[in-house]
Amino acid sequence: MLGKLLKYEMKMFGRILLPLYGLLIATSVITGLSLSAVMNNVLDEYLMAFMPIVYGVILVAVGVMTIVLLINSFNKNLLGREGYLMFSLPVSTNKLISAKVISNVIWIIFSVLAFIISASALAFTMIGLSGEDPVTIVTPTFEEIAHTLSQVTPTMIINIILGIIVLIVIISLMIIRIYAAMAIGSQWNEHRIIGSILAYGGFQIAEAVIMTILGMTGYASHYIFALLNRPFDMNGVANPFGFGLLIMIVGFGIVAAIYWFVTWYFLEKRLNLE
Repeated sequence: MLGKLLKYEMKMFGRILLPLYGLLIATSVITGLSLSAVMNNVLDEYLMAFMPIVYGVILVAVGVMTIVLLINSFNKNLLGREGYLMFSLPVSTNKLISAKVISNVIWIIFSVLAFIISASALAFTMIGLSGEDPVTIVTPTFEEIAHTLSQVTPTMIINIILGIIVLIVIISLMIIRIYAAMAIGSQWNEHRIIGSILAYGGFQIAEAVIMTILGMTGYASHYIFALLNRPFDMNGVANPFGFGLLIMIVGFGIVAAIYWFVTWYFLEKRLNLE
């Protein structure tokens, strides 16, 4: 059932975001063409400012739309009228939350990849029309990448994997924090938005206070320092950086688990649909 929920979530986001991704990449190519034409005195100089502005607007639109869909899908599907249907399905509340979080993590990553692809398309378009040999410009970069990859060690691979996991956990934490705030805000029948904003602000303040207390007592810095200086062995090679990443995964994971429980509790025990 989780797979079906994910399929539904992916389609709902894809109908809006995929066209925006295509538009973003196409605009980046057009921007590169126009900038190259301006620099070669083929087009008027006003395009030098116009097309980058268009590209920037679409880039911002992709980011804003991703966040809007993230919030609206949770509010509409689980806290709005559609919630009567969603909670009547033979699926647990945890799976409903999981489908939301997993699909949103995927689409946030897709949005970042779309930006990287569009920026690369812009750069390669301008390089291709610059009159210089693209191979001469690009080859040193690829040679540097190949040289770096040739020096990759098992420890580096572990750190890269742990770094990716840290990013995924952080993105998940950001999403579930928003959902927990919305779940609490749903208890305010007439002022749900205000309640959600206040709850989110309260979460941020609570996190800041806890981190400040830990920092002031010195326990956090002491134990983190001690852990980072313990060997995290991989074939006998100490990897304190990898151990630090593990600490981040555990720490952010605990905070995410707390917000997950808050979200589950209000959806499972104190559901208040519109």
